[in-house]
Amino acid sequence: MEKKEFVSKQELRSRYLNYRNQLSMSERKEKSIRIWKLLEAEPVFQKAEFILVYMDYRSEVMTRGRVKELLEEHKKRVFAPKVEGMDIRFYEVMEMGDFVDGYQGIMEPAGDESRLFTEQMAKTQKCLLLVPGAVFDRQRGRMGYGKGFYDRYLAAFPALQSAALAFECQIAKKVPVEAHDKRPDMIVTDKEIIR
Repeated sequence: MEKKEFVSKQELRSRYLNYRNQLSMSERKEKSIRIWKLLEAEPVFQKAEFILVYMDYRSEVMTRGRVKELLEEHKKRVFAPKVEGMDIRFYEVMEMGDFVDGYQGIMEPAGDESRLFTEQMAKTQKCLLLVPGAVFDRQRGRMGYGKGFYDRYLAAFPALQSAALAFECQIAKKVPVEAHDKRPDMIVTDKEIIR
């Protein structure tokens, strides 16, 4: 899809966000359902006791509607991110009422310290972090939105298994990856799982 030999990170991000933004609401909903079906069939999801899930924003793969299902049907402990300074921390949520408007209008948990996801939980190896992003590649390269929140979080919790959720239109030929960039363990799209 790239016509130029070299495209800046910002141009690449913008181009693939535009592809994603062109999906209609019904297409995003249908494709999100497919992504979740593929994810839920994965052993790493089935074995996980703790699911760390982002709250979808704008045209991201939909996650909000799944929180209740994760809690009630799958009996998972669900944690959602809260932006604190230049970092994110995940807090347990028991119901949708636990969310407030947060960073850039994204729903966040209130941030009760007694509900904080801890290193001890991460070490159980029964956790799955769901990661958003702007553009990905088949080598599991990931480009987020430029703040580095998830790269820093994965660096701080290296034991966490991670799955990026993406629409197929977000898969590029090559994403420029730097030393500090963390690759998710898998990318789940509406068509396939990239490992």
